Amino acid sequence: MKNAKTEKALSSLEWAIAQSMTSPKQDDEFTTEEFAESTKTSAAASRSRLNRMVKSGMLVRRKILIESNYTNLFRKAD
Repeated sequence: MKNAKTEKALSSLEWAIAQSMTSPKQDDEFTTEEFAESTKTSAAASRSRLNRMVKSGMLVRRKILIESNYTNLFRKAD
């Protein structure tokens, strides 16, 4: 039988886990690698171009955990 203190600790743990989870890649998002393949440019050139587009407000970027590695996802800014 759980007491109130245990319930509170579990709900806090569940909350923390939920906060650390990122939503999966959406249909309108793409990775640097996908951009590089589509534009037939190098990964370095693609990263540079995408970073400029983020700075200018054309794209938004978020990080997501994919196979234990953080990956940047990009999408058109609203």
